[in-house]
Amino acid sequence: MKKFILLLLIPLFLGGCYDYNGLNDLAIISGIAIDYEDDEFKVTFEVISTKKEGETSGSSNTYYVTSSGDNIVYAFTNAANKMDKVPYFEHVEMVVFSKNVAQEYLEDCIDYLIRTERLRNEFYAAISDGKAEELLSASSKNHPIVSNYLVQLLEFNNETYNAAYYIQFTKTVNSMLSEGEDAMLPVFKANDDKIELTGLGVFKDFKLVETFNNEEASVINLLNNFNTESIHFDMTCDNDKTIVIADYNSKVSIEPGKDKLRVKAVINARISEETCGYDFKNADTYKELESEFEKIIEKEMDKVLRKLQDSESNALNIGKSYYNKYREKDFYLWTKQDITYDIDLKINKKGLTFEVET
Repeated sequence: MKKFILLLLIPLFLGGCYDYNGLNDLAIISGIAIDYEDDEFKVTFEVISTKKEGETSGSSNTYYVTSSGDNIVYAFTNAANKMDKVPYFEHVEMVVFSKNVAQEYLEDCIDYLIRTERLRNEFYAAISDGKAEELLSASSKNHPIVSNYLVQLLEFNNETYNAAYYIQFTKTVNSMLSEGEDAMLPVFKANDDKIELTGLGVFKDFKLVETFNNEEASVINLLNNFNTESIHFDMTCDNDKTIVIADYNSKVSIEPGKDKLRVKAVINARISEETCGYDFKNADTYKELESEFEKIIEKEMDKVLRKLQDSESNALNIGKSYYNKYREKDFYLWTKQDITYDIDLKINKKGLTFEVET
């Protein structure tokens, strides 16, 4: 019996050694950048470095392999052929597309990414405001593995300022393939070794048609009911001071109609900054502020929706909602319609909400 147990344990120990040795033979790819230059696709791999004999603890955490090809398949193949280890794509966290790829060549890239057996579709995707290679290679001591850092930026921003669109690649592809829907992707910019989230790109079919800054992106997430907490709106007072409110709970519905589009929103907010000198012991103060901020919120929503109308993007799935209601495949009817707003804002300060009769 003891011999039998020992025989069962031996493969476990041997398997551990095998996996360890096998790991040294793999080039673990964490991120991929895709550019289009000089009529060729250019692919860059961010590879996690495994220390070799003689390397010090100060050695770089990553290295980069770049190659080009007439099409996306050849670009990937040529980059893989430059490596002295077996490319391992199971841990890819981020794929970055340059803006011109997102505008003109995204369908080719997505077709390859979803067909290849090398990649799991659990990664995230983003747009680089500049060359994708430059963004992916902007490593520093603060973010040695850029692909991981980009995902962390999305996650952090999603939980705080709500300008990020934190969605895995599979949902992005589903949005592009579904009638009446379009995709959104976050936009990053690299300045030297500094990386920042600069906004959100929206698509029509497989083409990037519009970009929104971070403030506009947060409004899109509000309209989309996408983890909407701490979205800020500000107002300048008569004394040139400011007051800022932060939405902490909201529900927005975009209702299709034959003649117009109606946006309804119930928003609860708190005052996050105030230098105007309002009397917050007076309930009328809240009534006045709620009325003024309802106008501000409506203006910001309208600006975003008009830009979506101009670009004919169904990034908010409005076209699909028309089909679900009327069973008519006019997915762009709403882009020609007027928009009405019904916004109900309640401002809460220090846990107290003043309900005012209208």
